[in-house]
Parts: sequence; C-alpha cells; structure tokens
Amino acid sequence: MPYVFSRRGLLAGAAGEISVGIRELLNMDIGGISLGNLMAALVIFFVCLVLIRLCVRLLRRALDKTTLDAQLKRVLVSVVRAVLWVTAALVILGQLNVSTTSLVALVSVAGLALSLSLQNTLSNVFAGVTLLMTRPFAVGDFVETGTTSGTVTRMGLFYVTMLTADNKEIHVPNSDISASRLTNYTAEPSRRVDLSFGLEYACDADAVRTALLAAAAEDERILPDPAPSVVVSAYQASSVQYTLRVWAATGDYWNVYYALNESARRHLEAAGLSLAFDRMDVRIVKE
Repeated sequence: MPYVFSRRGLLAGAAGEISVGIRELLNMDIGGISLGNLMAALVIFFVCLVLIRLCVRLLRRALDKTTLDAQLKRVLVSVVRAVLWVTAALVILGQLNVSTTSLVALVSVAGLALSLSLQNTLSNVFAGVTLLMTRPFAVGDFVETGTTSGTVTRMGLFYVTMLTADNKEIHVPNSDISASRLTNYTAEPSRRVDLSFGLEYACDADAVRTALLAAAAEDERILPDPAPSVVVSAYQASSVQYTLRVWAATGDYWNVYYALNESARRHLEAAGLSLAFDRMDVRIVKE
C-alpha cells in the first residue's frame, strides 16, 4: 500500500509540474504578447475565417434568389465581407491586449479624410447603387438625361455608358444622372408620334384633316389603337398649326416619324393645300 500511495504522489507531482510548465509557457512574453493570448488569437482567426466564408456563402445564395442586379450583388457581398473582417480584426486585437479605442478613432479620422477627398467618387458609387436598386432603366434602353441622350450599353458603379444616335460613346457620371431629370423612351412598348404642320389660313380644316389621316393610313407600322387624330394646336401669325398624332411601337418611332413627315407633305400638296411660311408685309408710304 505505501508503494501505491507513493506512486500516486509521483503522478500528482508530475501533473502539477506539467501544469506549472504549461502555465509558464503560456505566460511567456513574445514581443509584449503572451504566448497564450497569441495562440487564442490564432484560434479566433481561423474560427472567424470559417464563419466569414460560411456567412458570405449563405449571403450569395440568398441574393441569387432575388432580382437584384449582378453587379449590385457583388458590391453587397464585398461590403459585408469587409465589415465582418473589420469586426474580426477588432476582436483579435482585443485578445492580443491591443487598445482598440485609439485604433477605432484613428480609423474614423482616416475614413473621414478619405471620404472628403473622394467625395465625388463616393457620390458616384452611392448613386450607382441607387440606380442598380431602383432600375429606372436597363441596358438597351434609349434614355435622355440632361443634355445627353442615347442607348444604354453599360451600367457601372461610377458611370453609365451610352451610345448616341451618331455612334458616339458617352460616359455619364451616376451622380449627374441622379441629380437630373431622366426620360426613358423605351420603358413602354409604344410611343406617340406628334407631327405639326403650319398651313395658310385659307386652307379648309376638314381638307387638311383628311389629307393628314390619309398619310397615316398608308403606313402599316402605325397602330390602330389609339386611332390617329388631327387637331388644331395653335394659331400663328401667318399660319394655322395642325398636329397629326399617331401611335407606333417604340422600336418603330423614328422610322415612322421621318416617313410620315414626308408622306404628309405629299398628301397635302396633292390636295392643293399649301404649307405656310413666315411673311412680312411691307408698306411704303410716300410723303
């Protein structure tokens, strides 16, 4: 029995010495950081790595089920990943007994300075995210914003690329689009074509209306509903202004516009109706 007790005592002593050795090893100072805290920080890092990858994967699956723009999805994933890594870095630094208060203040000041220096760029980015979320237009639409009009060929975070009617590529900053009036001419399947003609006061209104409607009836691209119409839209100094209104498919708008312009004049001239032009009566008074 004494032998048994002495053996147990030896084991207990050895365990105690090992425990003390491990404690001393963990408390070993490496560059002002204990080995224990360093190992805990490494464990936290690998746990955060796994969790962040899992969260990003779940976020991507959730976004794939939405109708958001693909580029906006990538931006959201990048932002969430960056926020998670910043949070993980603060936790790891706290485990290493690094004061995060001054670090957070420094990062805040640096972020403020960076945002001020990149004010225009950030404005374009936020405007781009807004455009991608609200989707007032899409690639392939013909839009007009400010003094610029064209077909949208690309939507980015910084600018929108348009191709004008004369084949010029224009890059419009997103902030300019958000701050100005935007007209999307291809949002609806059909558009109204308005053509105005100034005729002399002597021309019969019914004859003008008949000639213009005959011109519209020749073009098969003009939609029957709503039906074409002719109205007196203004009285000018030397003419009466008649407006021919027809509806056409959005893709046929310009072709109908130019063809009907030519056809209407031909029908007016065939009916003996003269287009008016500005005139000035000059009277010479002899003294």
